[in-house]
Amino acid sequence: MTKDRGLSEFKSFSGILQAEGNTAPVIFRACINPSGEVEFDFGQMPLTQETVWIMHCWHSERAKLSHFSLFGKSEDGTEFKTESLYFNGMGSGSGEDGGSYMSPNGGCEQAEYRRKLAEPAQKPQLRMHVKGFQSFGQLNFKCNLGIIAMHGATTVVDPDAITGYIAVKPDNVPADLSAWRAEADKLLEHIQRVMSFATATKLGVPVIEYYAGDGLEVLTFSQSRQTVAHMPTFHFLDQQSIFEAAITNFFTPPFKVKNLFFAIEWFAMDSTYSEVRLVNAMTVLENLVASNLGDDDVFIRPSREFEKTKSDLCKVIKAWTEKWSINEDEKANEVLEEFNEKFGDLNRRSIKKKLYLLAERWKVPLDGIDKGEIEAAIKARNRIIHRGHYYEDISSEHDDNLWRHVTIMREIVVRFLLTAIGYQGRYMSYFGGHHHAQFPPQKTV
Repeated sequence: MTKDRGLSEFKSFSGILQAEGNTAPVIFRACINPSGEVEFDFGQMPLTQETVWIMHCWHSERAKLSHFSLFGKSEDGTEFKTESLYFNGMGSGSGEDGGSYMSPNGGCEQAEYRRKLAEPAQKPQLRMHVKGFQSFGQLNFKCNLGIIAMHGATTVVDPDAITGYIAVKPDNVPADLSAWRAEADKLLEHIQRVMSFATATKLGVPVIEYYAGDGLEVLTFSQSRQTVAHMPTFHFLDQQSIFEAAITNFFTPPFKVKNLFFAIEWFAMDSTYSEVRLVNAMTVLENLVASNLGDDDVFIRPSREFEKTKSDLCKVIKAWTEKWSINEDEKANEVLEEFNEKFGDLNRRSIKKKLYLLAERWKVPLDGIDKGEIEAAIKARNRIIHRGHYYEDISSEHDDNLWRHVTIMREIVVRFLLTAIGYQGRYMSYFGGHHHAQFPPQKTV
């Protein structure tokens, strides 16, 4: 799991537990499990005047959602610290000596380990451990921050377990270590996000290690369970090209893209229903056009100009209401308010128009994708959003149509994201059947 295997096994600590101005000495054991979560074993803690406040905090409704601070040190000098310890169970009982005890059970959102290395690291290294990453062999690329490596398991049995890492090590010891680490941290995070797009799942990073001199710092983060990716954008045997593109894009992006990582998170979001897959794909596009088009692109007419038109429309509708037969319970003002809420949409360009506008601006190739099918997919998404379902019945014909809508919109999303990171080469497409495709598209493949 971690490079330092000692932290994956239970280690005993002596320390202090704190909360709301109270403190108590504690002895506990902790380890990092295969998913990167910190597991605790507090054993049977004596219930004394020094520790009874822990029980009171647990039984207090207000305090159940608050965090405890826990500090400890092991015999070999390893230090442990968390400011986000929580308890989800508090057993109690009596011991053979007649004394009372409690057996707290819990976890933490974040934690930090620090220890001295037996042999100092000749060069600093930053390593992010990732969950569920599959690869064949190690991916390598050199940049101005050093050698970047990414490794995964050839077979992934549990997608929620740590199976690999992304690491960076400089050629020489940087003059400013803190500046190097800050930039290296941004780079590895960027790679993790782009590779999440490549694998079509949000690759979790529950453990980060930093080696510098004779010290090791290990940070852990509790994360939601990771699931299997069903439609990867790149085969696990064919990831070197997208890995290199991710690093190159960090330093020299082809153009500025706003909220790219939000779009990737929507793309990588797990879903089992085709309806959700279609909504997610459309949300990626909505995110990209909303973030990267200006008001002149989004609105048909300038806002000030449209406000005058809106005022005239209100007068016309008000005149109409005088001719309508409105129920006593339904006031004319309420009808006007409902119309007024819809006026804003009248001045907004449709998602289809904005999609083509951004595609033209970014030079996203939409070759082979029929405009009529794009429009049909957008209508299908709107039907799902407004009705809560797509099917009129359960016939296979509707099932095939929905899946085609999904693959069309997913293909468009992939082409937008590949363009945004400046990628050229082979990828996996599901539009028209699962196959390898070339980007940008070629006339003859």
